[in-house]
Amino acid sequence: MSLAILGSAVVAVAIGYAVLYALWPRGVPLRPYRWLVRSLGVGVGLGLTAVGLFCWLLLFGVPGRALVAVELAVLALFGGWFAQRRRARAAGAVPKQVDDTPSPERPRIVALAFGVTLACAVAAFVGLSAAAPHGGWDAWMNWNLRARLIFRGGADWRAAFSPLLDWSHPDYPLLLQGSVVRTWVYHGRETLAGPASIAFLFTFATFALLTSAVAAFRGRAQGLLAGLVLLATPFFIFHGISQYGDVPVGFFFLATLVLAALHQRHGEHTGGFLVLAGLTTGLAAWTKNEGILFLAAFALSAVVTARRPGDARRLGGESRAFALGLLPMLAVVGLFKLRLAPPNDLMSALGSGEILHRVTDPGRYALVARSFVTGILGFGANGLVSGVWLLVAYGLCVGVRPGQAKMRWFRLAAGALVLMLVGHAAVFVTTADDVARLLNSSLERLLLQMWPATLFACFMVIATPGEASSPGAA
Repeated sequence: MSLAILGSAVVAVAIGYAVLYALWPRGVPLRPYRWLVRSLGVGVGLGLTAVGLFCWLLLFGVPGRALVAVELAVLALFGGWFAQRRRARAAGAVPKQVDDTPSPERPRIVALAFGVTLACAVAAFVGLSAAAPHGGWDAWMNWNLRARLIFRGGADWRAAFSPLLDWSHPDYPLLLQGSVVRTWVYHGRETLAGPASIAFLFTFATFALLTSAVAAFRGRAQGLLAGLVLLATPFFIFHGISQYGDVPVGFFFLATLVLAALHQRHGEHTGGFLVLAGLTTGLAAWTKNEGILFLAAFALSAVVTARRPGDARRLGGESRAFALGLLPMLAVVGLFKLRLAPPNDLMSALGSGEILHRVTDPGRYALVARSFVTGILGFGANGLVSGVWLLVAYGLCVGVRPGQAKMRWFRLAAGALVLMLVGHAAVFVTTADDVARLLNSSLERLLLQMWPATLFACFMVIATPGEASSPGAA
């Protein structure tokens, strides 16, 4: 990897961290969440710089080194403001106390297994990426192809979204492709290290965010166990190497739920977390079309889970804060969809008669239901047993914390994930010409998108080994 590629990553992460710091609620200390913020900054920085590159394309065409200068100037401005606010924060209020203090458990065997697994995962990622530097089939056909068409296109870069290329999904949003183009702008020419570096950053930022978030809420041992389960899911590493958009969009699903949990933990006066949650939801929509489904599922779940009068009263204020972060990203997605992207290949050929025929065909429902049950129960297989069954077995051994399972945040997260599954099932039933083929090619990837967020929700309610022996565990 060249110094230019490394520099592009450093600048993006620094911008992401600066935005997080700017929106972080003043009454909440950063120090207990420093690793969470660092890992979150990776995805937020890559997402925002990809948005910036798209805006540059619309205004000035394919960028050159001037983009690098502008990003460095923005970072310098953030740096001056960051230093000033940090001095002010150091003399700020005493951090608010929370009841859910993380457990101090630090079993050495878990830390040792964690370190060995992480080392093996990094080695596998680097080795397999070197052996297959172009990634998987969809990376050739869509993600990296679109990046090359934009980078090489010059004044004709819009031809990358020609409807003549409908086989390559030109309607897919541009976060991943824009991030790749940006690495090439820094490097000065195309290099296979560009998409590989973006894949590496999103894969291990997802792992770091899951580990640090669970550790911040539930203690170091629980965080290490959550990270171990994710790294021990072979498909997560292998698919990260493929340079597809599924791991990046899964990062933003996880980030949104983590920020929602932070909001609930620190009370109703921490709207900054909801602004950030809206931002990460919007970045999910800027990564893949499934991000729009996640937005709908998350919003509907928030409404449904506001069962208590106090929840309903807070929902209006929370919605405004969430929309403040979401709407700018939705404006970017809408601009792309309306001005550049051709119609989606699955939806454009559908007529009302064909949809009616499909939704009234019981065989389609049966096939989708069987595939979902088999896919979910067998997901995360590591050559011995499904990761889902391992997680269930561990939960049965240590029990759950009833208080956590009853929290509004957990109901919101569980509802959003279930609604995502329902939405995916509806898409398979109504849009697929060959349901079996589409299920075979995409179901496992769709489940992978939700896997880190699912692990976060599970390890938030599963008891730690130390808590399992206490009377509070059930």
